[in-house]
Amino acid sequence: MSTIIDSIILFILCCISYPVDKLSAFYIMCILLVLALYCFTCSVSDSKTTCYIGFITLILCSFVPELSLFAPFYCYIFFYRKQYLLPSLFVLPLLPFLYHSKSYAGLNILLSAGLSFYLARKNDERNQLKKMIHVFRDNSVETEMILRNANQQLIENQNDQIYIATLRERNRIAREIHDNVGHMLSRSILQVGALLAICREETLIHHLKNLKESLDDAMDNIRNSVHDLHDESIDLNTALDSLVNSFTFCPASLTCDVTKQIPREVKYCFLAITKEALNNIIKHSNATHVTIMVKEHPGFYQLLIEDNGTKYASFPSATDINSAPPHTKAFPSGSGIGLSNMKDRVSALNGILHITTDNGFRIFVSIRK
Repeated sequence: MSTIIDSIILFILCCISYPVDKLSAFYIMCILLVLALYCFTCSVSDSKTTCYIGFITLILCSFVPELSLFAPFYCYIFFYRKQYLLPSLFVLPLLPFLYHSKSYAGLNILLSAGLSFYLARKNDERNQLKKMIHVFRDNSVETEMILRNANQQLIENQNDQIYIATLRERNRIAREIHDNVGHMLSRSILQVGALLAICREETLIHHLKNLKESLDDAMDNIRNSVHDLHDESIDLNTALDSLVNSFTFCPASLTCDVTKQIPREVKYCFLAITKEALNNIIKHSNATHVTIMVKEHPGFYQLLIEDNGTKYASFPSATDINSAPPHTKAFPSGSGIGLSNMKDRVSALNGILHITTDNGFRIFVSIRK
């Protein structure tokens, strides 16, 4: 926008210094041609094409010396692009015109040329400042995004640490209750049972039986509470990572993308299937790499275990799986106890178990939420 404003100012100044007696139709056509060439030069970014157009304008000014008065206007774009050779050549057709002219055209051209150079430099400085501002703005936005992501990551890590600390505390409480309160209740139950065995008074026997029943109920409640605390304190990602780290048969990779609110039954199902699959790989497979993937989708949980093995001693072949009836295709017949346990666990949760042996052994489990 500033380039257009500067060009309009310079064009008006050049028109003012143009001799009035030379405003015939031919000269007006020449002026419009110079204006058209200038607009075309502004729209072209190639320096070679710009030079060609500049030489055309220079030749035109040589045949029509009055057009040299528009040299400051036309040279503005060359000053802006820091091409100073062509503006110096425009002096050649201008000198004869100034020599024969008796007006102050020379002074006007000199002032207009200085103004053209000044406006071009200022416009270039403005554009450079705009570019710097854009770079600073982009860098600040990028830095802000990086800081926001880092802050979000810190919050997630902090939440994970709090969650893991909570699980550890639950484990500790469960152990304390089991080791201390549970043992004291067991001892009290044994003592009450011994008193019942040696007591001969009917009135005391009734009260001792009530006491033993209360202690038994308390023991059952504590046992259930301890099991619940222990079950809830298991983190699926941590447990799977522990299984993968302890698996030394071949390299294994784990991808676990689930929330912390995954149901306890699903956690134990995925852990049991993963443990059984890794044991089967150690016993029967010649795999060199294992991939374990756990993902949570809006409507279901998904477990995928696959390897690149080619030997499965206790598993059916892909032909047996593909030739099975449609209602049994998800689970091959003739498999071992481990695969049967997998099927039972998934069926108990109304899930889907699919096993294939194409290009390696693959176990796919899907359980609806």
